[in-house]
Amino acid sequence: MNVFQNILIAYDGSESSLKAVRMGIDMKKKMGTNITIVHVLEETPVTVPIQSTRPDALPTGTMGNVDGLNIYTHSVKEQMPGQRHVADTQGDSTQEMLNEIHAILSNERLEAPVEVLQGDPAKSICNFANTHESDLIIIGSRGLGGLKKLILGSVSDKVTNTAECPVLIAK
Repeated sequence: MNVFQNILIAYDGSESSLKAVRMGIDMKKKMGTNITIVHVLEETPVTVPIQSTRPDALPTGTMGNVDGLNIYTHSVKEQMPGQRHVADTQGDSTQEMLNEIHAILSNERLEAPVEVLQGDPAKSICNFANTHESDLIIIGSRGLGGLKKLILGSVSDKVTNTAECPVLIAK
């Protein structure tokens, strides 16, 4: 009996997530486990300009004096609660990633579900793993997040700390 029956593999197009996919495929071949590959489209907040009722409010992008303070207004926006969207620019790259995954599976002569999720990547991965009774999550050590992920923490760190099942980090 295999320890892992259902393996969830997180894929974001990075080199380390590709290694995660390869690890999962190897485990499927050697142990006969089920694998599911997920890609998460990260949502971004929808912003709208703040409307001011003050007559002395400055137009965006100007410098002036309000209530004795020198201020510079620069594209002041506020987040609308509950409104989020997925960036349109992700469409082409997502399709390229899905094509890459399907090509890898085809070359290996394997079939596996490939799911596209929306939301916070770490939360979406952990929620999917819980609802689909995954025994293991395989995730890359470094994604495509750059400076934002450096400051806020990596998805792999968040998944490792919040997942209810074991997590294997591919380096």
